[in-house]
Amino acid sequence: MVRDLLVEVGWNDLSVRAVAAKSGVARATINRRWETKAELVLHAVLNDRIVLEDIGTDEPGGWIDDLIRQSRQIFGHPDLRSALPGLLSTFEQDPGLRNQLWSGLAGPAAERYAVQGAPTRRDQAETDALAMIIIAAGTAMFASVLATDITTDPIRDRIDELLHMIGREVVGGDAQGTDGAQGA
Repeated sequence: MVRDLLVEVGWNDLSVRAVAAKSGVARATINRRWETKAELVLHAVLNDRIVLEDIGTDEPGGWIDDLIRQSRQIFGHPDLRSALPGLLSTFEQDPGLRNQLWSGLAGPAAERYAVQGAPTRRDQAETDALAMIIIAAGTAMFASVLATDITTDPIRDRIDELLHMIGREVVGGDAQGTDGAQGA
């Protein structure tokens, strides 16, 4: 419901009242679970879409391929793209919400890679994994929201190549996918 309304009316015109009316419940019902519009929207657009813990750790290249693929999938959804401007503004005003989102999503993926992956430098593996998550997710967000008209297949392919180059330096090993193919 929230996803549909975001696409239909955008962040600015979305309200908890409108979501309640469209859902056939009282606004108080929604407010009992989510204190703010931002919390409601985050739950709606990300809850079942982000599974950074599932990023593969068997091989560095597979980890980077999974990271690129999931980042693109997340930011490819029209409802999330509609919500981003408002969410980014909210994160600036509510660092607690921003930190909760970041630590709940990226933290477990980076920790899992540091423990189960094959980083060249185990002493900074978690830091390197977080850096790669920021680079891949940031690139996907920018390409899907701000550079949609110029992000063609050749540009996406080159982005994948560059991310793999960084990955080889950061996480070590062959940052190509296991079949030699590059990111999704």
